[in-house]
Amino acid sequence: MKNKKDENSILLANIQEGYNLPSVYFKVKVEKAFEKKDITTVLNLNQLTGNRFDNFYTDTEKVRDGNTVSSLKKLLSDPLNPYVKKLFTGFVGSGKTTELIKLCFQLEEELNVIIFSVWNRLKINELTIESLLFEIVGDLLQYLHVTGLLPEKKPDSELQEIIHKIEEWCSETKIIKEKSKDKASSWAAGVELLKIAFFSAKTESRTSRSDKTESTRIEERKINDLIFECNRIFDYLKDKTGMDTVLIIDDIEKMAFLKAREFYIQNASFIRDFHCKMVLTIPVELIYHSDFSIIQNVFGDAEVLPMIKIKDVNGNEFQPGIDCLTDILKRRIDLDLFENRCYKEAIHYSGGSIRELFNIIQRAALIEEADKISETSMNKSIDYHKDTFSSRIQERRDEITITFEEYLDILFDISDGNKTGPKRNLALLDLLRTRAVMKYNGQGFYDTHPLLDTFIKTYKEKKKNNEK
Repeated sequence: MKNKKDENSILLANIQEGYNLPSVYFKVKVEKAFEKKDITTVLNLNQLTGNRFDNFYTDTEKVRDGNTVSSLKKLLSDPLNPYVKKLFTGFVGSGKTTELIKLCFQLEEELNVIIFSVWNRLKINELTIESLLFEIVGDLLQYLHVTGLLPEKKPDSELQEIIHKIEEWCSETKIIKEKSKDKASSWAAGVELLKIAFFSAKTESRTSRSDKTESTRIEERKINDLIFECNRIFDYLKDKTGMDTVLIIDDIEKMAFLKAREFYIQNASFIRDFHCKMVLTIPVELIYHSDFSIIQNVFGDAEVLPMIKIKDVNGNEFQPGIDCLTDILKRRIDLDLFENRCYKEAIHYSGGSIRELFNIIQRAALIEEADKISETSMNKSIDYHKDTFSSRIQERRDEITITFEEYLDILFDISDGNKTGPKRNLALLDLLRTRAVMKYNGQGFYDTHPLLDTFIKTYKEKKKNNEK
């Protein structure tokens, strides 16, 4: 069994590789910003670990009106469901990755934890079950290596047989070329060759399906064969460590809506068959679509991380949410760096999104030439982000068709007070994707993003004048 120090070392290495983070990311000492020049650095931290977690993390479960991550941990800790598969989602910028990292550290004493980001490793909108499978097998080999279960000298016969079968699979599917195979004269070289082969195959699988070569156009039966060998590694890990494995796959929610829908519907049966617990992210708009019931049959309900509510359903300020965002901010930045407490404007226009809050403040810090962020610079940053947000509202004619007027109808309806029952159509789902509309829990209401207030007001006036 690994001791606590070893567990932290293994998990940190996994987080670094899983998110493709440079080694300097963990080596640089990042402290609370007491000077304006340090604001950008401290706000760029996403994966909080070690002292950074202690210094910068704020517990947001109560103010979100839910205990999403706590519930997820309980579901994953159920000994009677060793292969549970759960979906996790939240709006972009809600703090989802931070909560997943927190979950990893909570689970490391009872489970083998592997986490990676498909956004940082693969071409997100061309994600296939093949490329995901290559990623999983590669990470399993790496995990065996860092835990000492995949030594450079030959391991026990069981693991040798599993690796041999994977090598045969790679040869049969032609992802290992014959010339390369000849170079694998030793056990260590053979394992390294497998890692290289899977890396090359997943890279090739980033191209469109019509352009793929025979090496990665793998039939369903062959995929099942590799999943079988992958499961033997999961079983081997359980036998050697006494613990089940949880595989956390982050950033799938960044896929385009129709791509994500296709991926989950087509591959749910493959994912279900892995001998491990899994957490997979999913686009938040997909769980509000009628087709989610098909996905739900395999994965059950999705666990949703709500936005931090800063207004209630009646449009009144929700002080606990404002206080929570203030605490998140003051853990990273000395609030005296803001003239006349102008950070409050950033909180208001964030809509409850941690990412939006950080983005507004970062730009204000870049604009500002003085030692403190002035109200003028903050307002310029807010105006910039208003323009950015309003530019997202434009007619779509790609895989789906949504007119500009359909977007406006939804935005007008919600801003006029229909926050619990707007029309459930593709326009609403797309507005959820871009965060132009957000859904808050508790009373379960929708609201338009405050950065769009001026945009909505302008087009309402145009509509009124046209009607006259």
